[in-house]
Amino acid sequence: MSSVVVLGAGGLLGRHLSELLRARGFEVSALDRAACDVGDGAAVARAISLASTVVNCAAFTNVDAAESQVDAAWRANALGPEHVGRIAAARGVRAIHISTDFVFDGAKATPYDELDRPNPLSVYARSKLGGEELFLRANPQGLVVRVQGLYGEGGANFASKLHELLRAKKPLKLDAERKVQPTWAGAAAAQLARIIDSESGSHAAGIAHLSCTGATTWAAYTRRLSEKLGLPFTSEEVPTSALVAPAARPPNCLFEHRMLRLRGLFTMPSWEAAQDSFLQAVVGE
Repeated sequence: MSSVVVLGAGGLLGRHLSELLRARGFEVSALDRAACDVGDGAAVARAISLASTVVNCAAFTNVDAAESQVDAAWRANALGPEHVGRIAAARGVRAIHISTDFVFDGAKATPYDELDRPNPLSVYARSKLGGEELFLRANPQGLVVRVQGLYGEGGANFASKLHELLRAKKPLKLDAERKVQPTWAGAAAAQLARIIDSESGSHAAGIAHLSCTGATTWAAYTRRLSEKLGLPFTSEEVPTSALVAPAARPPNCLFEHRMLRLRGLFTMPSWEAAQDSFLQAVVGE
């Protein structure tokens, strides 16, 4: 039986992935930050000592807080992946590291593929790009999977709480400009499981893009969510410039999923289908 260590298992994607892999019969060691701080190389070495695969979902994910907590962001997002990559390579453990669409500046008019040049706009984004580079430098056979727009049950981010905010009739200002591919963590976990549990996936290295298909804005996503919940859409749709935040966001976050598609691995649904699955499986609608 394949043994998978999931680091950052207390987070949204790590939790969904751990639960799914267990349901599919994998032996899973799900470790949150208290159980394994990826910034501590000795802790990482202990965590993956008996693993056949390690998936690093651990990260400093508060984009705005990273602007003032620079060292903490770099420790988790850059030093941590370097530890995971180096130790996994030394022990012959398959390693997958989760990164982000924010490594791009969003200036491109079309979706980004895996060979487009990153240009991060924020401390968070720079630290995540640093993590990609350090991870692959330490482990050229490793795989960086960039994800975006994650939401799901128990998530602490705004996208995960939207259905609750709508039901509570909270006044919302929503970005009607940024192009995004909202991605249900349940679907992302299923895609990662396919990468882990397939012959083609076992040979995948370098960088791959993972998100739901299609394109929308957070305002349009929320408008559809309101309709599905049978609620009036009363949110205010605003340009990105009206949403003042410490950290800049890329205006175009769309992915081209070239590498997973060419390897015959890509299984992600449209953002609409994923939203429907989320509501049916999690919200009960």
